[in-house]
Amino acid sequence: MWGFYPRKPVRKAAMAVCAVLAAVACGNGNNGGSSAQVAPPDQQVLRINDGVEPNSFDPGQQTYTYEAAVGRIAFQPLLQPKPDLSDVQPGAAKSFDISSDGMTYTFHLRDNAVWSDGKPVTAKDFVYGWKRLLNPALGAGYVDPFFDGTVAGGQDYSNVDTKDSAAIDKYLAALGLSAPDDHTFVVKLQQAAGYFKWVASLWVGAPIRQDIVEQAAGGPFPSSDATKAEMWANDPKTIVGNGPFKVSEIVPKDHATLVPNNQFYGGAPKLQKIIYYYISDANTAFAKYRTGDLDVLTVATTNVDVVRSDPKLSKQAKLYPTLGTTWFAFNSTKPLLNNPDVRLALAKSIDRNQYANNVLHGTVTPFESFIPKGMPGSDTSDTAQKFDPAAAKALLQKAGVTPAQLSQYKLLTRDATGARTINQFVSNQWQTNLGVNIAIDVIDSKTVTSRIRKGQFDIYGPDGWIADYPDQQDWFDIFTTGSCHNLNWGCPTLPNYDNLVKQADAGKSDSDRNKLYQQAQKLLVDQAAVAFVDQSAEYDLIAPYVQGVQKTPMDDQGVPGDLYMSTIYISKH
Repeated sequence: MWGFYPRKPVRKAAMAVCAVLAAVACGNGNNGGSSAQVAPPDQQVLRINDGVEPNSFDPGQQTYTYEAAVGRIAFQPLLQPKPDLSDVQPGAAKSFDISSDGMTYTFHLRDNAVWSDGKPVTAKDFVYGWKRLLNPALGAGYVDPFFDGTVAGGQDYSNVDTKDSAAIDKYLAALGLSAPDDHTFVVKLQQAAGYFKWVASLWVGAPIRQDIVEQAAGGPFPSSDATKAEMWANDPKTIVGNGPFKVSEIVPKDHATLVPNNQFYGGAPKLQKIIYYYISDANTAFAKYRTGDLDVLTVATTNVDVVRSDPKLSKQAKLYPTLGTTWFAFNSTKPLLNNPDVRLALAKSIDRNQYANNVLHGTVTPFESFIPKGMPGSDTSDTAQKFDPAAAKALLQKAGVTPAQLSQYKLLTRDATGARTINQFVSNQWQTNLGVNIAIDVIDSKTVTSRIRKGQFDIYGPDGWIADYPDQQDWFDIFTTGSCHNLNWGCPTLPNYDNLVKQADAGKSDSDRNKLYQQAQKLLVDQAAVAFVDQSAEYDLIAPYVQGVQKTPMDDQGVPGDLYMSTIYISKH
């Protein structure tokens, strides 16, 4: 997930981080260990600002966190992350087996899993759901690279004529997806992928009911018809899911309401209603929290100091880590910037403590590495990019490059207040600590996106990534050669990097994979593929009567505890 302007999901806000980045909760006084008395059922209503209206209520068509916040609890995929993110645990599947060659995953579904209308969840529902996801005519945002890059036959995804139903049907029939019986779902892979268990935990890989889809469409329809394929997802009556909650109300441009799915195998949650509001203006949402019209809210950067100085609000503010890292990208196809010593000099001349505390009001933590804390494989022992102006100048001298020569370059900047403020600080740091005058080039966001995709920039930031799942594969593929001008905007040449990542991706043992990824990370840090600057976090306001929040760094932005929403309840107040 790209931060700031996501390729895949996430809206990245300026947020705060715990002093100690734990994998689950960070000193949340609203945790499930509270002895608070539970309020009556009619008061079990949780009101959250989701910020933006979902583009779809079909989990397979969802991409952003404000969509996933609904999709995750209305539908359940095969697996789900453990609270500490150390591994996966059962979801709709009670267990799974991996063949000796790592090429076949066999998922054994729960015997007691049913849909919200009471019908059993079957393996055929997963086959249908995954084929819909991989149907190129539907253009699912999350299919690439997670599904088309792993499921056998998925590699042909981009080559299928989306207007030719026969071609689509032939392609879908050849996918490595099958249901030998009602409780067994088999996925064959293109190659061994030690991380595939995490792909199976993505909410977009939920089952879908073919009979519901076709009934809403008025009967069977060609696989090339994307309009009829989505008619079922527009009406709460036909949004039949297998998650702990179900959609009961959709009010366009205002809110969506979810209520308990009484058919869910996991038992009834205490919350009787969850209302996701779509309030885009941060000040309006903040005002509604202060008047009690919202129970949970992510604090915008502009309101951080207000919250901290308020005796009441400051006690309700919670600091949560996220699995996100921010960096600045260097276009390594440019002369001078293709030299690792030059890039490292620029990286070492940024004071990350000033950046985090003075510019972003302490809403991020300084960071000089790639994989964020709280995630398997995180290692901050490599301090090659540590702030050191003297060492930075020495590196520049070693490279035979003068400050005047580097001053020809510009820092591409999105026309947004936050980006301008951050980049002006970084530009000033290079001037002060390295004597290099790299001006910021402020352009509208749409043009910036176009330019970075074409490699038409010198230095670009703030850039970054937020985990789709807590496995390093989701990160290291960003900087492979094949991702040049796709995810890897700067296209640095990193000897042996591609080979290390390829071996790690295919590895069966997590320990062996981690050793290879660690070598790849050292290349990224030591050769300054990018300049790492911070690990992001989330600064939330949670009303004191909201109890049982089980927060993980994988929760959707602005919805703390949504991976375990069933544990949340409203206490008497």
